[in-house]
Amino acid sequence: MTCVSALLAVSVYAIIDRRNPDISRNVYRSCIALCGILFLAAVMPRGANVLSATLPLGLPWIGMHLGIDVLSAFFLAVVNLGGAAASAYAIGYGAHEKEPMRVLPFYPAFLAGMNMVVLADDAFSFLVAWEFMSLASWALVLTHHHDAENRRAGFVYLLMASFGGFALLMAFGVLGGVGGAYDFAAIRESTKEGWKTGLVLALALVGMGSKAGLAPLHIWLPLAHPAAPSHVSALMSGVMTKVAVYGFIRVVFDLLGPPSFWWSVEPMIFGAASALIGVLFATIQSDLKKLLAYSTIENIGIIFIALGLALAFKANGMALPAALAFTAALFHVFNHSLFKSLLFSAPAPF
Repeated sequence: MTCVSALLAVSVYAIIDRRNPDISRNVYRSCIALCGILFLAAVMPRGANVLSATLPLGLPWIGMHLGIDVLSAFFLAVVNLGGAAASAYAIGYGAHEKEPMRVLPFYPAFLAGMNMVVLADDAFSFLVAWEFMSLASWALVLTHHHDAENRRAGFVYLLMASFGGFALLMAFGVLGGVGGAYDFAAIRESTKEGWKTGLVLALALVGMGSKAGLAPLHIWLPLAHPAAPSHVSALMSGVMTKVAVYGFIRVVFDLLGPPSFWWSVEPMIFGAASALIGVLFATIQSDLKKLLAYSTIENIGIIFIALGLALAFKANGMALPAALAFTAALFHVFNHSLFKSLLFSAPAPF
């Protein structure tokens, strides 16, 4: 939390010291250092131990619950490795930005929002962090707002982000029930009726899938990537989409309890559709950023296929195949975050 707070402080510093000629380098170097510390904290051996804390923030009767387990530690490592790499590239790339103050205040805030989503251990904190991440990234998409096409991309992105956020609000509302059990520990212990699990699964797939770029909710992604600066596109495509994958795993594999076989059908169908649509549209693109965007849609589909298989195997008591499928999904999360961030950072006239 100290590092996340420091990222927010860097955003404030970017505004206060905006006339400093070295402000761009200072901001990105600070982001490298803070993401590096968070990455090291995530990969520290902790076994199966779960670290948790409650802060006197948020709703008065709930507070803000934060926690790190093995799953969140893995995604913290993905987020901050990608964040450090994008920030290192941005030191040189950002020096040529015509309007740096359209980027610098929002970039560290975007990193902080993604970290907070992964750290959140109750529904309220998760949703607040999710919306904060969405708004910060929307501001970054609108960096070059003088272009009408970029303004359209920002509008579509904000529309899809609002739609996805509303779906997640409904999902956690159903999970919390009339008792208002909105911290994750209480949700795990609550009894879920059959119709509730189906509804939450559908809402989670819509809410997380819209942010991940899962077809047919992918329409914002090929528009937003060409509009945003390259280091921001690297974060959105290589890292933010993985935060959405984390949210889906957290809800479906953790909070919903033991799965039924039919849970696997939706992720596999929409994952297969995304993989097919992504690769077909990627082959006909002349804009390199749009090609990379459709490639992300394809790879997100592959990840969801693997997650669907993990659910199917787990529902049938096949622990080893379920573990292999889940490991494959996580491996591709890490793999895609690396190579897609590198492709957006390639020396090309973006």
